[in-house]
Amino acid sequence: MFFNSSKFLFLSFMTVGVIISVSCNSWIMVWSGMELFLISFIPFFCNYSFVSSECSMKYFLVQGMSSSLFSFCVIYMLLYDSYFLKSFLCFSLLLKLGCAPFHNWVFGVVSGMNYDSLFIFFTFSSFPPLFLLSYISYNLNIFVLFSLVFGSVGGLNHSSFSKLMGFSSVFNLGFLIYLLGLSSLWLFYFLCYSFMVFFVFCFFYSYGLNYLNQFFVGGLNLFSSISFWILFLSLGGIPPMFGFFVSLIVIEFSVFNNDYFVSFFLVVFSLIVMFYYIRCSLVSLVLCSFLIKWNSFFVFRWLNLFSFFSLFFFPFCFLLSGMY
Repeated sequence: MFFNSSKFLFLSFMTVGVIISVSCNSWIMVWSGMELFLISFIPFFCNYSFVSSECSMKYFLVQGMSSSLFSFCVIYMLLYDSYFLKSFLCFSLLLKLGCAPFHNWVFGVVSGMNYDSLFIFFTFSSFPPLFLLSYISYNLNIFVLFSLVFGSVGGLNHSSFSKLMGFSSVFNLGFLIYLLGLSSLWLFYFLCYSFMVFFVFCFFYSYGLNYLNQFFVGGLNLFSSISFWILFLSLGGIPPMFGFFVSLIVIEFSVFNNDYFVSFFLVVFSLIVMFYYIRCSLVSLVLCSFLIKWNSFFVFRWLNLFSFFSLFFFPFCFLLSGMY
């Protein structure tokens, strides 16, 4: 993407909107910060194509509906302290996040975004609603289960990398929402997930990958295929990768809290997610070619370093855990 001054201006306003949403103690200012992010993000990813314009309209309608419901609940909560209003406030934030079962709009939006917009959509746009939900004492375990089920099973039938990452985002929202009671732990999981998504999108952008069947048309060199394999296995949470260590923290936390039912869902549906990540990484290795694709730009050396960091990080976690 050509990063011009307009894109930089919109990115600055998005940053300001996120800061306002997470730093103010007034509901009106929180709502204003999220609206500032919304009106800055839509022109950021919208271009002159018909698909992008349609996706931006879908995104605006869904976010506008969730913001209207949020402002309605905030206004009436100032007058009445009602469990019903509190529930709808949580529903508005979950709709803004794209959490299951309010997740169908996500896959209609991601198809019109490029990878830099997808990274912002999956990370920065989710931070203010998650931050607000962490301060609302409401049992969201049913939405955790919905996110785990729909995010894992839905990705089995898709070969588009953007939609696969969309289902992966819905699945990881289940982990994040479950950890919202502990601010330090969900922030750690969010940062680790954003870190992995950043490098995966860098790899997709550098090689122009959008669909799984592109590996049949032109292959990657051996070292790049191994890097792609390690990145996807880490994002899928397969041992001994970095992503497995992050998922293991959540599963251990659920076991220590005696939430065995949630622990069962976390383990079982993590295996399903591992399946379609292994499928993608296996295709990249089996169809490996020593000729680099014609539309490949360059290989980030630090991206390859992260791949091997993800591979060898897990054994050091046991050394760090033994220090406490």
